[in-house]
Amino acid sequence: MFLAGGMARSGLDTKAASDDFAAAAYGAAAAAFVYIFTSVFGATWLTVPWLYPAEIFPLEVRAKGNAWGVVGWSIGNGWLTLLCPVINIITPPMGWALYPEGNQCTLEGMDLLFAADRPWVWDAEENFAKLTEQHPELIQTGQ
Repeated sequence: MFLAGGMARSGLDTKAASDDFAAAAYGAAAAAFVYIFTSVFGATWLTVPWLYPAEIFPLEVRAKGNAWGVVGWSIGNGWLTLLCPVINIITPPMGWALYPEGNQCTLEGMDLLFAADRPWVWDAEENFAKLTEQHPELIQTGQ
């Protein structure tokens, strides 16, 4: 899919540069990569929600179990498609606010960094500074 996107972008760029022949070639390549991706995905992972339930359910409920497996897959795909942009937008601020920097921190220091029940980075780092001043023996310098 990355290759399809790159080919499509290159096609737009060459079309803007008035090279219609190269733009058509990039467009054909982009379409080919979409078909290749869909074929490979369909032959591998897409078979799981269709075939696996048919193998694990007993014979008397196999059809219903297979149907519900596909329904679950469809709902999961729909939610993933709808939520991915939202998740991609909120992930960097969550990382900035919730994951303190552990660079150049010893393992003992990591215990102190995560010692408090404070989820925010600034609170954890402030608590870490206080604990390292109070208990310098817990921080090894690596010497």
